[in-house]
Amino acid sequence: MIKYLFLLITISCFPFLYAQQISGDVYDNEGNPLEYVKVKVLSIDSAVVSGAFTDINGHFEIAGVQPGNYILQLSLPPFKIIERNVELKNVINLGKIAMEMDNTLELEGVVAKGSRDVLKAGIDKKIYSTQDDLTSKGGTVQDILNNIPSIEVDQDGNISLRGDGNVIILIDGRPSALAMGDGKNLLSALPANSIERIEVVTNPSAKYDPDGTSGIINIVMKKNRLKGFNGMISATAATGGQYEGNFALSYRNSKLNLYGNYSYNHREGYRNYDNDLIRNEGATDQVTLSQERSGTDLEEGHTAVIGLDYYINKSNSLGISGTLAPGLRQRTGDLFTTQIDAAGDTLDYWNRRSEDPEKNLNFDLSFNFQHKFKEDKGDWMFSANHSVGEEDFQASYEQDDYWLSGVQLSQPTVLQRLFNNEKTTTSTFQLDITRLFPKIGARSEFGAKSIVRDQLVSPYSDRFDYVSQTYVSDTLANYDYAFHFEVHSIYGIFGQELGKFKYQGGIRGEYAVQAPDLISSGESYFTTYVNLFPSAHLKYAVSENGELSLSYSRRINRPGAGQLNPFTSYADPFNLRSGNPFLQPEYINSYDLGYSMNKKKLNFSFSVFHRQTTDVINRVKLFNPDNSAFVTFANIDKSISTGLETVIIWKPVKWLKNTFSLNGNYVEYINNDPLTNWNNSGLIWSAKNALVVDFWKETATVQLNVQYNAPRPTPQGIVQRRGGVDLSVSKSFMKKKLNFTVRTTDIFDRVGFIIDFDRDGINQDSHYKWLTRRLWFTASYTFGNFEKKMRTNGGGGGGDGE
Repeated sequence: MIKYLFLLITISCFPFLYAQQISGDVYDNEGNPLEYVKVKVLSIDSAVVSGAFTDINGHFEIAGVQPGNYILQLSLPPFKIIERNVELKNVINLGKIAMEMDNTLELEGVVAKGSRDVLKAGIDKKIYSTQDDLTSKGGTVQDILNNIPSIEVDQDGNISLRGDGNVIILIDGRPSALAMGDGKNLLSALPANSIERIEVVTNPSAKYDPDGTSGIINIVMKKNRLKGFNGMISATAATGGQYEGNFALSYRNSKLNLYGNYSYNHREGYRNYDNDLIRNEGATDQVTLSQERSGTDLEEGHTAVIGLDYYINKSNSLGISGTLAPGLRQRTGDLFTTQIDAAGDTLDYWNRRSEDPEKNLNFDLSFNFQHKFKEDKGDWMFSANHSVGEEDFQASYEQDDYWLSGVQLSQPTVLQRLFNNEKTTTSTFQLDITRLFPKIGARSEFGAKSIVRDQLVSPYSDRFDYVSQTYVSDTLANYDYAFHFEVHSIYGIFGQELGKFKYQGGIRGEYAVQAPDLISSGESYFTTYVNLFPSAHLKYAVSENGELSLSYSRRINRPGAGQLNPFTSYADPFNLRSGNPFLQPEYINSYDLGYSMNKKKLNFSFSVFHRQTTDVINRVKLFNPDNSAFVTFANIDKSISTGLETVIIWKPVKWLKNTFSLNGNYVEYINNDPLTNWNNSGLIWSAKNALVVDFWKETATVQLNVQYNAPRPTPQGIVQRRGGVDLSVSKSFMKKKLNFTVRTTDIFDRVGFIIDFDRDGINQDSHYKWLTRRLWFTASYTFGNFEKKMRTNGGGGGGDGE
């Protein structure tokens, strides 16, 4: 701990080395800051010397440029490109720069002929723009995520990054009930066209929470920044009973930005699986358990978002937003189970019918206040978020036994009911301070954050007694369980750009409390953690278009409420589930070495990563003598994973773009307990390709997506999510205001999930299939207007050093 504190002090006191810097603030004609403006420093012969993108406040800084005469170029469709001559002698602040609309474009609902870069890299994250992905026309957030390199979404909506499911999902940089626990089902109800970009942070800096083995996925929602009234309406229908609708409206002037969005999703389908388990109980004894399930699956959800940004003055602004998301999921099914002996004779045979409607309600409320320091020296921001998620589950089961121990039966049906009410509240408070040092091309960030989360689970089960003709409580399955978690942290970061070299180092310290409470049995567990989490990032520009990067971070994966809950779920007597209150957190040391190249026709990103994890939390399956399975969680001694990630974006001509990504790593699970056999190793890899072709003067687009996921080793076997092939066609009219899209998902109907368990005389082979092949039809219309008053000058504001 002392060495980490010493590291923080050393970083904070790093010697100030002087370097040249250009900075400025970019606005539209109404004085609103413009984000993602591409700023380039060009030599007199137009060669690129350096560059940057403006941040959310329209601010940019370019450091490490040698003294001399340069051309400064600013570009952002649909604004005119600005080029200005600058003489760099020391530090230059260009002040305010106003960008003017391109008069060749339509002012009513501007049509941007350019497209945002699909992939951008910051010092500690990769940013994927989703605006050109046709999946966003009628798809869901899960569909978008499944197209992002190195991200996979399984049949239950669980998300993994680089082959690891321990990933943290944030919405607009904050924890949300929409993306926690069963909130994954709500992500499938969020429309893809509400997403602005996806940020993937595989080696997060100390500014981010250290949770998650593989990193962080931040889903950034759209917030219209156009002047006046602007809106969008879309409707989708798909085969198999799929319907979606979305309406967004915003109003903005120089002081106020008011926005709202409503979406509705209705999805019908099926969820089937077959499972064969063979158990060898001796040299000749063998028992086979065969299960086949067929059933329906209905999801329905509403999502409403409303928000307000108020610009008090040039230095202060505040924002408030709220999200309400009620949802419903209802599954029905017939599960036929047969037990067969070694001679092939039926021992037991029964059918278990189920119906389990589930209602959920999630609410998020967010507030933030920002103050900018004078002379563009940084800012501070306070934010608070409160999230509430509630789930009400009511299930009924009917079981008909036809054979028992080889004897045919004609007995009454077993009737069982299961009720569960679960409520989760999460409160987050955060203060972030950024201080800029223009003279030395450096910045420091520090802040504090507190997260407090409470969860209450209250399941109740009963069975029908034919003698008394009433339902009798099943005491084994009834309990009350509470989980309290809180973490309080502080962090500090210092970074600097020295010519071609950039560095950033930081450390985060935290105090965490984890307290599962078994209310029904009177047992409680209280655990505290005090940890330091250092991070370091280095980048070096090896050429005009190429950059090397090296990063390190220490991370933690804490067991969740469900993983710690020791009570057993008896919803399926042959597949019991329980948590483990003695689980320990796992700790990860993560290393990443990368190279990126960005040229006009080719973008290339290559990374080699290495992860060392101790006390690995893993789902394990145990078997009872009657062949019933018991699923719980356990700590495995350690795992070692080494892999590579490649993303290639090729644009040989203006109308064609191909994005190929490959992710693979070799993982080894090591457990020294002689009573278990949880040692395994193998290669995990997946590949994705997206081909996009524009035609008809860029008013029509064809997109082909192909995905393959290889079998993935686990401590007890292998699993595989089979990928599919999707084809989309889109055509725009009325200067791109009106759009029609036709999309086919999983053309060959191959998407599914496979589990192969092979340990200690037991082999289990499971296949899961759900409705994935659909034909989609989407229509969308955008409307809006801009103030037509234009300034004649494209430069705007002067600055020091001109």
